[in-house]
Amino acid sequence: MGFIINYWSGLLNNKVVLDLLLSWMNTVFPVYVFVVCSRFTFKELAGEILDNRWLMLKILLVSGVLIPLATAGILKIMTVPLMLGGIMLIASTAPGDPFDLVEAHGKKGGLLMATVVMLLLVLLMPLTVPCWMSVFTKWFPLHLSVSPLGIFMAVAPKVIPPLLLAIVMHTIWPSVTEKLVKILHAYFKISCILLAIFFAPFAVGKILDTFTPAGWLAMFIVTTITIFTGYYLGDTGRKERISIALSLSLGNMAAVMFIAFHCYPKMNLPDFLITVLGWVVLRWLIIWLWYFFLKFRLYKKGEALS
Repeated sequence: MGFIINYWSGLLNNKVVLDLLLSWMNTVFPVYVFVVCSRFTFKELAGEILDNRWLMLKILLVSGVLIPLATAGILKIMTVPLMLGGIMLIASTAPGDPFDLVEAHGKKGGLLMATVVMLLLVLLMPLTVPCWMSVFTKWFPLHLSVSPLGIFMAVAPKVIPPLLLAIVMHTIWPSVTEKLVKILHAYFKISCILLAIFFAPFAVGKILDTFTPAGWLAMFIVTTITIFTGYYLGDTGRKERISIALSLSLGNMAAVMFIAFHCYPKMNLPDFLITVLGWVVLRWLIIWLWYFFLKFRLYKKGEALS
């Protein structure tokens, strides 16, 4: 067993293997953005924004002000590992991730609302993230900074090009797009399974060995605040409320990786990657906990999510 663990760890510390894994990971969620957005039109996206313009404004204000403040306040009170705290701070300023679409689909959320919110949050990042990095540097023993163009170029290519391409292809070649979506969806599922098999043991080990009970509790509190804030933010249908809650609770992994290595270029990449994935897994478990709680409450009332 020890030989297997050492061999597995050695693969992660091999630069060629790590670069291939990161390149592979960077294709997975843009592919899913294409799969989901291929069912929409520009008119539907614009209509969703205009019909819910005041809700969208509230989402932008909450994501741009309230959530970073709440996260910083909790981390000021609680003592968590510095790397985990840094990840949580960066993520709090950068919700809006392609994983929103995966979670919205898996938890019976509204995919059109999830797509629109994800797009708006990505466009908001260049305005808010650099300001918060400057503030957090003064509040915490961290040196965080990023330019508006830098953060935009880190996150936008994974969202905007596949979104635009999917809508355009669906409009021009609907039959071809439908066949392509089936292939890409299969690629997404297979990739997620294989990547999860490879990274899950490292991520779980990081959660158990490094995050500490205080880190678990801080993540539970922050994730819970974002979920409930998003869920009760607007007077919309349950599917849309689930999508908003998920969008606000899922920080952008690409933003976290980019800012961290922009500020700390000599950081150990494999160790940091595993820490980020540990944060992703723990956040995912907390979200599932609240999802099952919601299902149980609805079951007691004789209702169902779908």
